[in-house]
Amino acid sequence: MAAKKESKATVVKKAVKAVKETVAKAKKTVAKSKTADVEFKVYAPDSASVAVAGDFNNWKPAALKKDKTGNWSGKIKLGAGAHQYKIVFNGQYWETDKANPERVSDGHGGENSIKRV
Repeated sequence: MAAKKESKATVVKKAVKAVKETVAKAKKTVAKSKTADVEFKVYAPDSASVAVAGDFNNWKPAALKKDKTGNWSGKIKLGAGAHQYKIVFNGQYWETDKANPERVSDGHGGENSIKRV
């Protein structure tokens, strides 16, 4: 028994559907892979050092730079999504970012700040 031939219209419809599915998957992959330079800013004129630590750097404090007016800042490349972090003052005081009201439980009775990309 011979296999039934598909019409040209059916073949084209299937090809269009396959292309649309491939494009949709590619868009999702690109969206997930997007990164952005995110700036962290803290006003702490009396601190000897200020750093940011979060899930994006395995909670290892990354130093921020101080300007003449007491503002500390630095940029970190973050991928798409929500990222938990804390500000580290003088190498020992871990606090939420006072300028960012978005928070989540840190699982230890405190909170972490959230940055969204």
